[in-house]
Amino acid sequence: MIKEIKYKNYKVKVRKMSLKQAKSENAYGLYLSEKSAIYIQNNLNPKNYFKILLHELSHFIFDKAETKPNSEESFALLSEEFLTIFLQNPELLNSLKLLTKKYET
Repeated sequence: MIKEIKYKNYKVKVRKMSLKQAKSENAYGLYLSEKSAIYIQNNLNPKNYFKILLHELSHFIFDKAETKPNSEESFALLSEEFLTIFLQNPELLNSLKLLTKKYET
């Protein structure tokens, strides 16, 4: 899957997390600012993988945001920043498109 995601002047690595580590952390995914890395449990189906990836990307965006948002402004900022990520990482958007086609009924 995706190995690295660019956001403005930042990059975050996307790494696999073992089931043992996921249980230890009590999480399917983690964002570690100090390592500039997102870890996602490696045996998730594609739908859950992207759900967790987007969740961890939210942590990444808020960590790097110049202004710490609150209330409705948080969601507006998050939407704008996800657009930035998708524009800088077309392979991420393509992967999401493929996933959408797979789950269409």
